[in-house]
Amino acid sequence: MNIFGVFSTQGSQGLAGVKGVEAAQAAKATSAQQGVAEVHDAVTLSVDAVKAAGAASDIRFDRVAAIKAAIADGSYETPDKLDVALDRLLDRLG
Repeated sequence: MNIFGVFSTQGSQGLAGVKGVEAAQAAKATSAQQGVAEVHDAVTLSVDAVKAAGAASDIRFDRVAAIKAAIADGSYETPDKLDVALDRLLDRLG
């Protein structure tokens, strides 16, 4: 079924148009013989684009890095923090 918007749909279609692997390979061979170029998808990411996406989000990467470092050196989890987390969990469940 194809959906063309909120109010428009096209009915279902039969499976006669579905081709197996052999048919796809035959079509590829035919287009190679006829000189038809294949189309390939590509995605390019630049460092600037990644940084811009990070700056536009609500994620504070400096804070994430600091917390990761604290977890790695064992200073992040304290009994007080675990008590607060447990209290919050029990409040949500109860």
